[in-house]
Parts: sequence; C-alpha cells; structure tokens
Amino acid sequence: MLQSNRKSELALGYTSVMPIVIIIFVVIGIPFVNALYLSLTDKTVGADAHFIGFDNYREIFSDPIYWKVLKNTFVYFVTDVFFKLIIGMVFALTVNQQFFGRSVVRVLFLVPWAISGMVAALTWKWMYNDTFGIINKVLLDIGLIDVPVAWLSGANIALVSVIIVNIWRGIPFFLFSILGGLQTIDRQLYEAAKIDGAGTIRQFFSITIPSISSVIIITTMLSSIWTFNDFENIFLITGGGPLYNSAVISVYTYEVAFLQNNMGKSLSVAGSIIPILLVLMFLMTRKLNKED
Repeated sequence: MLQSNRKSELALGYTSVMPIVIIIFVVIGIPFVNALYLSLTDKTVGADAHFIGFDNYREIFSDPIYWKVLKNTFVYFVTDVFFKLIIGMVFALTVNQQFFGRSVVRVLFLVPWAISGMVAALTWKWMYNDTFGIINKVLLDIGLIDVPVAWLSGANIALVSVIIVNIWRGIPFFLFSILGGLQTIDRQLYEAAKIDGAGTIRQFFSITIPSISSVIIITTMLSSIWTFNDFENIFLITGGGPLYNSAVISVYTYEVAFLQNNMGKSLSVAGSIIPILLVLMFLMTRKLNKED
C-alpha cells in the first residue's frame, strides 16, 4: 500500500513538472543547441550556413583581440560583483539601523535600480563627457584636476568608467536582498552574544554572515550572471572603445555578428565562455548546498 502511494506521488510529481520541462526545452534548449551548431558554421546574415567544424574557435583563440576582450570581461565581472557586494553589505547594515528618515533613504537607494538602463547609461555618458560633462566640471572647480579627464576615450580609464556605472546600478539589488536577510535574524542571538562578551565585529562574523550566507550566495550568483552578460551599459556608453579597451564578450559578440557580418564566429565567441559560466554556477550552487 505504501509502495503504491509512493509511486502515485512520484507520478504526480513528474506530471506536474513536465510542462515546465517542456517549456524550458523549447524556449531555451532548442535555441541553445541551434546556436552551438551555428558556431560550427560560416553562417552570415541573409546567407545559408555551411559546416566548417572548429575553424571559428581556432580563429578566435588565435586572435589577440578576443583575449583582450576576455580579460576585460573578467576584470569587469570580478570588480563589479566584489564592490557591489561590499558596498551593498555596508549600506544594508546601515539602513537596517533605526534613524530618522530611514524610509526616505531606502527609497532613494532604489533610484539607480528603478531607472531605465538606457536612461542611466546615456545620463552617465553625458556626465562623463570631457567637454561639458558635470564630473569634469566639478573636479575642475574644486581643483582636483587641471585639465578635463577623457573618461570614455582614455585607454586606461574607459573600462573603469563603465565599471563605476555598473556598480552604481547594481548596489540596490545587493542592498535590499541582504537587508531582507538581515531582518530575518533573531535579535535574541545578538543579545546573547553581548552577554557572552562578543563585540560588534565578532557578532558580524559569527552571527550575521552565517545567518545570511544563503542570501549572499544567491544574490552574488544572480549578479554574476547578469554582469557577465552585461551589454547595454557598455554598448551605450563607450561602444567597447577605444580600441576594445572597454569591450566585453557580449559587446564583441554583437560587433562580430552585425558589424563584421559573421554570425557563426560571433556564436563561437559567445559559446567559448559557456564552460566558464557552468563552472561558476556549479561552484556557487555547491556552496549553497553546503550551507543548506
């Protein structure tokens, strides 16, 4: 009887999830497999595809521009996620305290996340302008610089400029995710820690971090995927220039596909980072499973 009920429950479970599995396969699986196949062809826009094996991958792996873009992608990804996590954590701990005007401050922190990505990017592009941008204007007025800084055309600073914008936009996501986790922690844990003589720093590492570790991991994983695939921010502000110094994989993929009219090669560029993303997600989900 128990065995029969067990089988019925399993059948009901499989039946319930099957529509979702089919939808995911149709919406994601089929296009993904098709993209992998096209990366092995000489497909161009408006022309038929011809199978050429791994020629596209050999070409990009021998191209110094690809490695430059890949390095930019990792710098962009690691720097962005790290600072968004640290700054978001600090702000979350701050707005979790009681102080006058806390609700207003929380609303203001939502602004970067609520603004349209296109509006935010174009606004920052105007602010960075080396001729009439407000950033250079302020820095000149207070005497920090003597000549305007070429924020978007300088080879060594263009990538930094777009990193700052992405950090600014991503902080609210970390802030409110971590804030939600902080508000679930039982205050009695802190009171007990104080009685035992634990200071603020000890409480942070012994109570706060372990209690919200799952939130931190999930938030970091989502932000990592979004940052790794970020296109709009860089494309609208610098276009990947100058000389690919601020280009990342997503922007380079677009350029190869539509400006160089080489769809097959562009898909090989995108496909080359799939193993990296899989390893990243595996490590984070493994860490999450350990926490559970």
